[in-house]
Amino acid sequence: MKQLDFTLSLIDRITRPLKQAQASVTQFADTSRQAFGQIGVGIAGVVGAGMAVRGALGPAMQMFDAMQEASARGVSDKAMKQISADALKFSMKYGTAAEEFIGASADIRNSINGLSDSELTRITGVASTVAKALNTTAAESTEFFSQMFGNFREQADAMGKVQFAEQLAGKVTYMRKEFGAGMADIKDLMEGARGVGINYGRSLEEQLAVMGELRKTLGTEASSSYEGFMSTAVEGAKKLGLSFTDATGKILSMPAMLEKLQGKYGASIAGNLKAQAELDAAFGDSSAVIKQLYGNVGTLQRHITELGGNDGLRRTQEMAQKMTKPWDRLMAIWNAIRVAIGLTLLPVLYPLIDTLADGGQRFARWMEMFPNIARVIGYAAVALLSFAAVGAVANIMMGVGKFVMLGWVGVWKLLTAVTKIDTAWTWLNTKAKLAWASVMKSLRGVLMALRMQAMLTGAAINFMSWPILLVVGAIALLAVGCWQLIKHWGAVKEAAAKTWQAIADGWTWLCDQFAAISPMDSLAGLAGSIGNLFSGLWATMKRQFAGTYNWIVEKLNLLPGVNIEAMATAESPAPSPGPQGLTGGQLKGVPRGGISRDINTKSQSYTDNRRTIGNVTINADRGMTPEQLREWQELQA
Repeated sequence: MKQLDFTLSLIDRITRPLKQAQASVTQFADTSRQAFGQIGVGIAGVVGAGMAVRGALGPAMQMFDAMQEASARGVSDKAMKQISADALKFSMKYGTAAEEFIGASADIRNSINGLSDSELTRITGVASTVAKALNTTAAESTEFFSQMFGNFREQADAMGKVQFAEQLAGKVTYMRKEFGAGMADIKDLMEGARGVGINYGRSLEEQLAVMGELRKTLGTEASSSYEGFMSTAVEGAKKLGLSFTDATGKILSMPAMLEKLQGKYGASIAGNLKAQAELDAAFGDSSAVIKQLYGNVGTLQRHITELGGNDGLRRTQEMAQKMTKPWDRLMAIWNAIRVAIGLTLLPVLYPLIDTLADGGQRFARWMEMFPNIARVIGYAAVALLSFAAVGAVANIMMGVGKFVMLGWVGVWKLLTAVTKIDTAWTWLNTKAKLAWASVMKSLRGVLMALRMQAMLTGAAINFMSWPILLVVGAIALLAVGCWQLIKHWGAVKEAAAKTWQAIADGWTWLCDQFAAISPMDSLAGLAGSIGNLFSGLWATMKRQFAGTYNWIVEKLNLLPGVNIEAMATAESPAPSPGPQGLTGGQLKGVPRGGISRDINTKSQSYTDNRRTIGNVTINADRGMTPEQLREWQELQA
């Protein structure tokens, strides 16, 4: 008992401090984990709030940055105010980003010289509308407009920069609709021609129409082929005995050149090898331009006329509307609302942010000016971080301890599972042995049944083999019979010939016997015999019936006014008709004056009930068969 008390006391003295230390460490770990959780929640809240503010003000900040960049590139504040308003309207109308509109204004301002603020705003709107209509970027559209203004500067100045931009937009839209050329394609065509049309004084409409038609067949070589032809057109025409210049010395338009060539070679040069050879000799490789456009003078002239038409931005705006997606418009409107709100807040927030940034900059300068203060602040920060690290280490230790305990628990469960598996295996082994013994007992009866089945199967096979043996024997007998037939074929053939001869003689005799007898006469005689038989039978029946009938008639004739003719028989021939009438020559029951008196006295009381009946058709549902007809004829005879 003393030993037990000593052991328990020793265990208690040893484990109590350990438990207290463990409780302290656990409490410290829990406290530090809660502190870390609060710090994380606070930091997450601050970060989330900052991101929410930035997300709400994001579109406005992007708009503000674009405006600042455009201002830095030379756009005046007055123009920027109008451009920003137009950018928001354009964005909500076509579902684009407002900052792209502002960026396009800065690009146009730097590439087109001499633009006023109002011209800059309107041309930016035109270029952005063309970009939307042709499904391209504002930057690409701006680059194209800059190129066109550079190539046709005199025409733009004479017409007016805004009007030239609007007409250019209509031409680009027409090229897209009729020739399928995008902004980049048109730009490449104009660059590939190297300004040859401008140098020879040809209009933009003609150049676009010619290169648009050539692009259908020549592809990317359309512009270079056009350049080559225009460079050799005048000299080549001289070789053909023609002139491609007017009275002032300017080169003719492409339709006018084609008309002169048609005057020389006809309306078509298809199959005219001589004309094609002369064109090749005159214009070289650029003769492909003539060959492709030769039969399309009317179409080419129509394209030039329509490209020269001026309907403002109507066609471009219609195409831009078709390219606008409703969902993009909705999102653009939502961003425009955020921009409108954000632009009113940014003038207040940005100074505050600048103040905070200035404070941070000043604090950093103080750290440089007072290194001791910076050192103390650094020590305090390190201590704070160290304390936080201690809490983190405590949490790590507790986590490791729990992980280790989980590992031991897993091992223990594994060992227990192995023991349970061994027990289960022993139980299964015992049950399996018992089942095996039961199966072997049952198997003995099964084997006995199989043995009996095998015996019965052997007997059945023996019975089944008899038909097979019979078939084999029949085949053997057939083979023997065939051999005997072949062996005695001469005798068999002679016997068969004699048999057939006897059959033929018998048939000839039978035919001779029938030839002496007429089948129709025989049948007629047979029919007559049958008719006479039935006639005699009917006569006998008629005689037997006539006596009875005549007796009845005789008795009825005794009545006044009744006179029925008796039936004629073989013994008493029928009386011949005479003047005796129906009463046998005696007037019975007739008053004085006779029938004439009765007719005269009653003639006025008679009424004519006669009716006229038209055709009468009798449908016999069941006609008489030939046998019934012959029977009826015999009876009537």
